[in-house]
Amino acid sequence: MLQTAPNFRVIRWICLAAFAALLLGVAGRAPNIAELLVRGGGDDLMRLQQVRDWLAGQSWFDTTQYRLLPPEGVSIHWSRYVDLGLAAILVPASWIFSQTAAEHLAVILWPTLLGCLAILVIGPANNRLFGPAAAIGALVTFLTWGKLGGQFAAGRIDHHNVQILCATAVFYLSVLPGRRWVLGALAGAMTALCLAVGLEMLPCLAVIWGMMVLRHAFAEPDMGKWLVGFCLVFAVAAPLLLAGQTAVAGWWINHCDVLAPPLLSLAAVGIAASLAPVVLARALPHPAGRILVALAVLAVGLWLAAPLLQPCLAGPYANASPEVRTFISTRIDEALSAATLLELRPRSLLRIMLPPVVIALLSLGATWLMRGRLARGQGIALIQAFAVVGVGFSLALMQNRAANLMTPALPLLAGFLLHAFATLPRDHRLRGAAALVLLLAIPAVVETATRMIRLSPAQVALDEGENGQSLKPKAAFCRDSTVMAEIASLPKSLVFASGNIGPAILVYTPHSITSAWYHRSSTVFHNGDIAFGSRKLLADALAASGAEHLVFCGGVTEAKLITQLDQDGWPDWLVEVTGDRKAIRIFRIDAAALAQEIVTETGTP
Repeated sequence: MLQTAPNFRVIRWICLAAFAALLLGVAGRAPNIAELLVRGGGDDLMRLQQVRDWLAGQSWFDTTQYRLLPPEGVSIHWSRYVDLGLAAILVPASWIFSQTAAEHLAVILWPTLLGCLAILVIGPANNRLFGPAAAIGALVTFLTWGKLGGQFAAGRIDHHNVQILCATAVFYLSVLPGRRWVLGALAGAMTALCLAVGLEMLPCLAVIWGMMVLRHAFAEPDMGKWLVGFCLVFAVAAPLLLAGQTAVAGWWINHCDVLAPPLLSLAAVGIAASLAPVVLARALPHPAGRILVALAVLAVGLWLAAPLLQPCLAGPYANASPEVRTFISTRIDEALSAATLLELRPRSLLRIMLPPVVIALLSLGATWLMRGRLARGQGIALIQAFAVVGVGFSLALMQNRAANLMTPALPLLAGFLLHAFATLPRDHRLRGAAALVLLLAIPAVVETATRMIRLSPAQVALDEGENGQSLKPKAAFCRDSTVMAEIASLPKSLVFASGNIGPAILVYTPHSITSAWYHRSSTVFHNGDIAFGSRKLLADALAASGAEHLVFCGGVTEAKLITQLDQDGWPDWLVEVTGDRKAIRIFRIDAAALAQEIVTETGTP
């Protein structure tokens, strides 16, 4: 069987080269970080504002954004642990630089640091499993697949990169050789941290956990030690991390979108189902018996935990209104199915999905060709990688945001491909063709090839939109320094605007806002898009919000309403105060006139 001795001297140079490539990308973005940030994802902007509010005195345990739908605000269910990492850079930097410069430095250095840690996980791990060639292949994939390396680009500060890093560490801790109980304990700690930051990677972590239970069932040496270390540390770390980011009064609230009692109950069931076969290992020498015991404990545990878990089966949008759920599933980019995205943004879909498909299929073929020549640990690592990528791909067909679930395992498959190529004799007749195939399989090459796809005019308008934002042409986002300066010039007030620009208004102006894309409030979704559907919807939303100014940024929804108002006549409760502003139109809302119109229409004072 083929076995590889890791070359630790070579891997240092490989990692240094990867660091250099990462830093080169950072150097290209850093001079434009101000504009990249304002034009970037709304979640990155909201994260920055959350850090600002915390450093300005808001409680560690209070993540409510009070300038969104004031005065009550909206709960932004994000972990303070990510805020802590950003603050660890921002605060010392503010002692030396201006606040703006310190913030720019933090949003550059934080994702860069996480990217360097990812390199230190991926490169040495693949070198340990398959050798230096695999380390190179894995790191090339990390650096060139936008869905993976792009999450670590300067300015990306939401939370996805932290989750990907933690899940990647868990994946490699599950396949690397070593002291099993130590590897399991570290994986348990990383799993708890990943889930404390957010639940998006839960399916990936569940697949890895389940694979470890199966490996124990089939009597892989010392796998029981791995499970014991994992379960014990996870059982301690998860409640501690919950307590560290949630006030005591919130410990017992059954949230389904954060680390809370429902997830802890599910974890307890998983721990019991995992440890039962370990405890009964001598009495259950056959795989079938161990698997049946694990499944039986799992079934009983899920039955007992059903009262906590059942409300969560409806998903995070269960409490949203039907119209908001429809909006999320059809208009929010990252929530779209593959079929919908293929129709509206085929290039975007292929940029996300084609690189893992190409790498997975090629590595599957290489695995078949090299069967019988792989060490047992290498084969198990490949099987586990295929399982993670397969589950991630299947879920990404339903919601493209689930493509993140593939990111921990795809570098291993890519690394194996280059390792397989390195085993070909130099004079092999297929070596040249194989080299060409590998070059064409590099994610950056695959993503570049997608630009050759011909699009309809409507698709062209949508294709370059920002991931995670409302499905509108990029020009409709109105997120640039000019627009923000024009909005900032208004007297401090509550501004009613599209959800695409809401977080930017928070960061770059003193105003409060009425809309953004955060699922714990149906109102912010309604105000951000649905309210612009007609004059009546707008009037009702403006009256309910108490907004003082209305901003039209020229998006598709706003344009239709503007056309309607141009035809039917502008209401007297909208007083234009655009002045010499060029990028947007601004209206002051006459509350008395607005209330009178609503009374006239409804007949109710």
